[in-house]
Amino acid sequence: MKVKRYVGETAQEAMQKVKSDLGRDAIILNTRKIRRKGLAGFFTKPLVEVVATIDNDISASGIPRDAQQIRPSAQHIKEEYNNGAGSFINELNANIQAVGSPSKENTKQQQAHKEDKELIQQDFMELKNMLGKVYDAVKVDYENTKLSGVVKKYLKTLEDYEVDKVIVNEIKEKLMETLDAEKQQSDAIVRNTIYNMLSKYMKEPEPFSFTKGKKVIIVIGPTGVGKTTTIAKLAANMVLTEKKKVGLITSDTYRIAAVEQLKTYSEIIGVPLSIIYTPGEILNAIESYSNKDLILVDTAGRSHKDKYQLMELKTLIKSSINYEVYLVISATTKFSDCIEIIKNYSFLDDYRLLFTKLDETSAFGVILNVAYITKKPISYITIGQSVPDDIEIADNGKIINCLLGDKLYERSS
Repeated sequence: MKVKRYVGETAQEAMQKVKSDLGRDAIILNTRKIRRKGLAGFFTKPLVEVVATIDNDISASGIPRDAQQIRPSAQHIKEEYNNGAGSFINELNANIQAVGSPSKENTKQQQAHKEDKELIQQDFMELKNMLGKVYDAVKVDYENTKLSGVVKKYLKTLEDYEVDKVIVNEIKEKLMETLDAEKQQSDAIVRNTIYNMLSKYMKEPEPFSFTKGKKVIIVIGPTGVGKTTTIAKLAANMVLTEKKKVGLITSDTYRIAAVEQLKTYSEIIGVPLSIIYTPGEILNAIESYSNKDLILVDTAGRSHKDKYQLMELKTLIKSSINYEVYLVISATTKFSDCIEIIKNYSFLDDYRLLFTKLDETSAFGVILNVAYITKKPISYITIGQSVPDDIEIADNGKIINCLLGDKLYERSS
């Protein structure tokens, strides 16, 4: 593949140069007007620049000139890109350096030199990005020819469930490396291979364990993810199923409704509830529950963009001892928002993930994406509003099977 730049006084002149040099099979990548160099550029009409390319092995109809020709490898495509587009980029870069220091003759001339250099630099970056996209498109087309229909089906399923492109591309490359054409035709082999790959992206689930000696769980997360209801579910299960003595603490005094909701749950379950108004009160509240097996701390539903409230939360967590932290994220949250949430809670050294509202979405890819980038284990997932039923220990196998096209995540019976 050759990529070249042609400049003419008019569009017709530039196109004629393309046709004369590359022939009728040339592909036009970009056309634009550019200013002439130096002071002349201020007083004359702009030139027309045309960037064009041609694939010597493909005719204008898209049919190979030699039907027996072997399709070029990815390495060959890369070399062509480097030799063709790369040489032109180097030429542009050399032109940037050639502009040199501006003359000190007068201010106007200095400004002209500066603008010329900035213009060339802008042209350089635009063309580099454009050529990169061309190379990526050719590379993707080449890779797709090496994938079977079975593989494409599963990759499409992952994309439909909003698994991040980075993960999908990693899986695609590994499949091309590990499975030959024959194995790619087997649905069972392809599915099992992808299943094993996805399993490595997720740590084993880590629910709360009384054997570790910790007795405090602090539940954090942005507003609207269902923290209060989740705490009620955990408390009810610990009391009714585990037969443990539980105490509740809430620092969520920003919303009266949240306090009243947790108070109602505490009365139904039969566990005490303490309300604290400052981070410094948490130690006394915990100490008052010294006879309890487990203490659950509900924090305010803060916006992940509220820096002041996040600092308050940081103080709250530092004041506690022997605790576990669960970062609650709704499965309905966009992955881009999840990234911002994770960044804003980066002051946490150790925490577990807890995903809510799996019943409200089919895009389970966000669960895998978050587990992949945080390298943190998942503790629990919730699948509805019912207390205490709609919560269970996370099951990586069920999550992965959903991502591979099985029925949606349902509560275990």
